[in-house]
Amino acid sequence: MEQEYTQEKHLKRVLHLYPFDIGEVRLLESRSGRTTWEVDTDQGKKILKQAHMNPKRMLFIAGAHNDLVQKGLAITPIHKTKNGAICIGAEDHAYVVYDHAKGNEMIYYNKEQMKKILDFAGKFHQLSKGYVPAFESKTRSRLNKWHKLFRWKLQELEGNKLLAQTYPDEPFSVLFLEYADKMLERGRTALKELDDGPYEHWIKQSIEDKSYCQQDFTLARFTEVNGEPFMRELHSITYDLPSRDLRIILNKMMKKLSVWDIDFSIQLLREYDACYPLTRDQYRVLWTDLKFPHLFCAIVHKYFLSQKRSWGDEKYIWALQNIIAVEDSKERFLNQFSEITEAIKEGERGEKAEQ
Repeated sequence: MEQEYTQEKHLKRVLHLYPFDIGEVRLLESRSGRTTWEVDTDQGKKILKQAHMNPKRMLFIAGAHNDLVQKGLAITPIHKTKNGAICIGAEDHAYVVYDHAKGNEMIYYNKEQMKKILDFAGKFHQLSKGYVPAFESKTRSRLNKWHKLFRWKLQELEGNKLLAQTYPDEPFSVLFLEYADKMLERGRTALKELDDGPYEHWIKQSIEDKSYCQQDFTLARFTEVNGEPFMRELHSITYDLPSRDLRIILNKMMKKLSVWDIDFSIQLLREYDACYPLTRDQYRVLWTDLKFPHLFCAIVHKYFLSQKRSWGDEKYIWALQNIIAVEDSKERFLNQFSEITEAIKEGERGEKAEQ
């Protein structure tokens, strides 16, 4: 009780810094170093988020959030304190307040909603350009770090292969070992492709644009308002190529479908390309990132580190089977680069002709 009372007093001190009359405060969620509360105020319901991070890092994210609001992106307004600050720092914690956005649920199995999410992603990446963070901000960048990431994941996959060979009769190990060499080969090919030129060229352009990506385009950040996606919060950002967000979105959607749907992939990328046109070389970089077996590495990593403690062997095996199905069916997509990128651009040209 004393701890709850102390936390309540602390929250009231934080909220007192904002120009609201504060009513009831309700805990919504607490996990992964982030806690959110719903706050009743005289100006409507607000969300107070506490994040376990360097406040200067939160300043980087909150500044981008506010910049996107000012540029007109469909994202909830972020609120400033009475002194004009967009976030509050307290040792190793940071706080931010924004509106409580209400709307309809968005789901991965609704293809029309997913096409709108790719349209939103294109707008997001366009509007991210030119962001100049506050001088005190602690920025984060993954530009020029793909080589290191790919190598690390390949080394871990090789280590897990050796580990699985010591448990040759375990069903997960049997299935993993059946596909491990294929995934390792694809990963090594992707790593070599990073040296071809387009990757480095896009990095230079991204630095000039002062653009960033979100890192994790997940529907948990969205609600649907008036039939369109509306971002409820900006969870995180980093300086990296837009294709990283695209790879994560596409992999996540196809994993939900349990197959790599080429026609749907083209539709999704058409939506994105209409807002944020990519060059042939930039699509090459996206294809390289999609070629790397990120999904396969992730599920194997979780299994051998027992990260999903609530999962039994059957659920792990089902998850691995699903990812193998996606990666196998992705092969045809990866092998039709010219045809698919032409189809994406044909869609754009067709729309312009109709206009």
